[in-house]
Amino acid sequence: MSLAQSSPVATVRRFPAASRSASPARLHPKEHGAYAILGVPLVTALLIVELTPVTALVSIATVAGFLAHEPWLILSGVRGRLTREATPLASRALVVRLTIATACGAGAFWLSEPLVRLGMLVFVIFAAVEFALSSTGHGRTLVAQLMALAVLALPGAVVLLAGGVDFLTAAEFWLIWAVGRVATTVSVRSAIMRHKVSPSGQALRIGDGLLVSAGVISAVGIATGSLQWMATIPLILAAVALRIWSPHPRHLKRTGWSLLAVNVFAGIMLFWIGVN
Repeated sequence: MSLAQSSPVATVRRFPAASRSASPARLHPKEHGAYAILGVPLVTALLIVELTPVTALVSIATVAGFLAHEPWLILSGVRGRLTREATPLASRALVVRLTIATACGAGAFWLSEPLVRLGMLVFVIFAAVEFALSSTGHGRTLVAQLMALAVLALPGAVVLLAGGVDFLTAAEFWLIWAVGRVATTVSVRSAIMRHKVSPSGQALRIGDGLLVSAGVISAVGIATGSLQWMATIPLILAAVALRIWSPHPRHLKRTGWSLLAVNVFAGIMLFWIGVN
């Protein structure tokens, strides 16, 4: 083979697209598990209380803010420079979604009682911190993911408050989802880590510690006689099964669907307990 036949020009002709441009990115969140983490508690809360102008506005503002997350990541460069340049509609999507979130949130704030307003302010503060962490590329760290779990469970509690549920019950509702999601999330992270070439022993121990802590908190909640805490049982059991089984990362899609089913079942339990 001659030198001319293996010239760089031939290589460029074979791979032009990969080196020059990227396809436009989708403008909805890529983390599919986040849809269930936000949606199941929110829908459960809406089913427990009546749909009112405040609960509707809070829900719309929450969904709009959630959908603004992906355009924010694209524009902040987390998805890569080429993706940002190939997705010119990201700016418009971000402005529209944040405008809807702000308008609906302001309307709900205006119509709400002081306690509901406090819950909304707490949610906005934590959401802003999570957006900041994600925009710096730390969205996949354990701290950022735990904060996201706490943030995404808050709107359901705020909806309960807006629907007339007392503060302690709404706070318990939030804590139940947060504890259950911490358990399943650290189990998924541990499963992924165990299949790496050099898994971090310290990270695995931290995950196991959080899983045990979630189990203890769940047991204490059940021991107090509060029926709501029964909803953590399927989440904790699923987390333990994941930790023992540790499915290969190539099976994570199937695992995700299984966790969705578990979350829906927990939501049905909370709904049944809430209306009885």
